[in-house]
Amino acid sequence: MGREMSERSRVVTAACVGAAIGGIWGWLYLTGKGGRVRDQIEPTIDRFVAALDQVLAAGDKTKDAIDEGRRLLARSTAA
Repeated sequence: MGREMSERSRVVTAACVGAAIGGIWGWLYLTGKGGRVRDQIEPTIDRFVAALDQVLAAGDKTKDAIDEGRRLLARSTAA
């Protein structure tokens, strides 16, 4: 019985979060005031996305460096 309540709670929570996100999206894209707010926050979001892209690129470079280090280590121990 406790598991059913847990599942129900998750469904209700997901529905509430979805409704809130939908409401915010609707307000931002379907109202004049929301459009003005959107115009104000879009540059910040664009900067955030650009910074996130840089972090992901750095992560890829780090992974490549680690993989190369492992290959070199494997070669040196095999020889």
